[in-house]
Amino acid sequence: MGGFLRVAHRILITLILLFAVLGSLSAQEIKLGSVAPEASPWGRALNDLALEWRNISNGRIRVRVYHNAIAGDETDILRKMRIGQLQAAVLTSSGMKQVVPEVFSVSVPLMISSEDELDYVMERIQPDIEQEFENNRLHVLAWSRAGWVHFFSKQPVYYPEDLKAQRLAADPSDEELLQAFRIMGYRPIPVPQQELLTSLNSGLVDAFYTSPLVAAGFQWFGLAPNMLGLKVAPFLGAIVITDSAWRRIPDSMKDELLAAADAVSAKIEDEVHALEAEALATMERFGLTIQELTPEMEAAWASDVERYSEAMLGVFEPEMTARVRGLLREFNSR
Repeated sequence: MGGFLRVAHRILITLILLFAVLGSLSAQEIKLGSVAPEASPWGRALNDLALEWRNISNGRIRVRVYHNAIAGDETDILRKMRIGQLQAAVLTSSGMKQVVPEVFSVSVPLMISSEDELDYVMERIQPDIEQEFENNRLHVLAWSRAGWVHFFSKQPVYYPEDLKAQRLAADPSDEELLQAFRIMGYRPIPVPQQELLTSLNSGLVDAFYTSPLVAAGFQWFGLAPNMLGLKVAPFLGAIVITDSAWRRIPDSMKDELLAAADAVSAKIEDEVHALEAEALATMERFGLTIQELTPEMEAAWASDVERYSEAMLGVFEPEMTARVRGLLREFNSR
């Protein structure tokens, strides 16, 4: 009887271990960090992506999204990805540049000024950027765009001299932008995002740059009720996954999973465009004035930017910045 019990015990342990192994093979959890609020277009789209991936994989891949910067800021998220606590993330240009500095060349202030220019540039540099991510053991699942960055100010801004007379809040983590604005003759003041409202209220700063959605969401426009129609830079984002997590996913699923990620990215862009228009209309009802560009103003800004174009090569990644500039010349000479 004792021998039978010992055999039965070994069989039971073997079955438990087998089920554990099968369970680990059948379900892969991907923890994804995001600084965006869950109620935002990004948050809702990520929840949709988690559901899509679960359905595509018949429950074998489960994405758990940590919204609202619960996993920390983008620097924290990248650190946690390196040590395996997170397997995926949504990154803005600020986070992506920590992995691939060349990404930030697209964010040189006042260099790219239209969706058509951005399309032309990204179509040509995107494969190389993605390869650099792979060299750093990350895969880009999808790119997204979240509108354009604009200048908001207490006093109206029409020409570069108007903005140079005001103190411009700049995110201290964006060292390249701080340096670029100093070179261009502006007066950037390092102010963390969470301190901007207080800094505007106290008079420490008079202006800032961000997307209309962010300005509306945080109510910053109430203290800086003027927005220049000039596009400062595109607001880019990307969904990335670690190499180790991506390799664990069966190849037979990958095309469909990537297609789902692309669909989610397109949904973000569509929703952001609609929400941005709504945000601008709402802010105008509550006192925002938009200074639209005249041909004379546009020429003045273009001339001012051109004066400092060579100096920007010493601030942003020089080879990619020069390449982007060449692509823009190519696009505009067609």
